[in-house]
Amino acid sequence: MNPGRRLLCGLIAASSVIGLAIAAEAPLRIVVGFPPGGALDILARVIGQRLTETLGRPVVVENQPGAGSLIAAQAVARAQPDDSTILLAPVVVPAFFPALYPKMSFDPVRDLTPVAELGDFSLALVTAPTVPAGDLVEFIEYAKARPGTVNYGSMSAGTPSHFLGVMLNRAAGLDMLHIPYKGAAPVLIAVQSGEIQAAIVTSGEAVELHKQGRIRILGVTGKERSPLLPDVATMSQAVPRLRDMEDVSLWYGFFAPKGTNAIQAERLNQALAAALKAPEVQRQIAQQDLRTRYPSAAEFAERVRLDNEVWGGIIRTTGFTLEQ
Repeated sequence: MNPGRRLLCGLIAASSVIGLAIAAEAPLRIVVGFPPGGALDILARVIGQRLTETLGRPVVVENQPGAGSLIAAQAVARAQPDDSTILLAPVVVPAFFPALYPKMSFDPVRDLTPVAELGDFSLALVTAPTVPAGDLVEFIEYAKARPGTVNYGSMSAGTPSHFLGVMLNRAAGLDMLHIPYKGAAPVLIAVQSGEIQAAIVTSGEAVELHKQGRIRILGVTGKERSPLLPDVATMSQAVPRLRDMEDVSLWYGFFAPKGTNAIQAERLNQALAAALKAPEVQRQIAQQDLRTRYPSAAEFAERVRLDNEVWGGIIRTTGFTLEQ
């Protein structure tokens, strides 16, 4: 081999090594569809710090708020499947969006690869202390006596809090009116001020206000009481005919772009599971009233598929749609 050819081969080899080193150092982006400071953003940052140690590479959180994670999900769906980008989002992305948006520029089920669960969350029905109802039974009686005049606020149109109100109306024979807000903070302000009589928010967002007596939590979703709210019954414990609401599936999860293969997904799944089990992450998870299970990537993908069917059916029966 002549000297020039040896030099060229050496440069190619060196550039390959440098390229591999750069790839190894490339940060992992966790894209979150909500503004900084919210519950999911805080969780992403705590998890990201631990993942940096677990993976041996930088992890950064990128906020792309808008439309309940639609903008963030679309960005990740269009990203390269090179282990550099994952989405942290609620159940709404794969289970609600396909039914809510008749015309979408991407398919949340086809174009996102389920990787790992963060944890299950509960929704809570809350009222202002001035509403004359000390528990869920009394609130149902109160709302039933005032058809079409009792309002409930949600964290946005098309969110689980919106459709839980639809389900409650049907199951309890109520006629509450839906008032959408832009997130948990404004809807909680509205219920405290008496602007609306009730609201449905995540239990983690409501715990401190409940303890301070500024709002009253009347019931939570799920089969078991929250350890943060031992005095609050589940909805079906309080009202047995609401038993179907026990199975409402609500969670946050991680997704990678389409094209991420099973080996990549499971590798990320294991890294995320290790990060979630860290004490500092578990403390934050407990503060947000989440419950973790650590399923494999394949098991999580099956849950996504089933929830897409269940929630899609619930949403389509309402006829409610949104425009992208």
